[in-house]
Amino acid sequence: MLNKICRSFSLFMNWFNGICAPVCGIWMMLSALFVLPLSWNDWMPLSIYDPFPFHDVFFTSHFWPGLALLLVNGVPNLIALVFRFKKNMQSWKRWCAIAGLLLIIWTVTELILIPNGISVFYFILGILQLVAAIYMLRSNTDKEVVE
Repeated sequence: MLNKICRSFSLFMNWFNGICAPVCGIWMMLSALFVLPLSWNDWMPLSIYDPFPFHDVFFTSHFWPGLALLLVNGVPNLIALVFRFKKNMQSWKRWCAIAGLLLIIWTVTELILIPNGISVFYFILGILQLVAAIYMLRSNTDKEVVE
């Protein structure tokens, strides 16, 4: 029962961050390169990055933060999905753990430098994703049916 909950939650996180992080990351990068009708610049001023080291180098637009979001939170979940579809459950579980750990690191960094409520929510999701992956890895039930 708990293993099924962990599998379902992990799969949800793979899809959720596998879609949201690339969409938002690409939107941020495009907002840095083009004038869009609905731009990331309209939602988040660049001054939000002032507490970050090298903000005058990497944070002069939303391009680098968008690329980081895509690579750090999107790509690991997409890689996990590829392994899931290939029915390579051990690799899927490992990539779920990697994705959860990276989400935790990402949100801790945000919470230290630019505290905000949404980062607390994602921090909790990252912890749950990592714990679910570790549980699945330790339960070592590779014979489960891929749903």
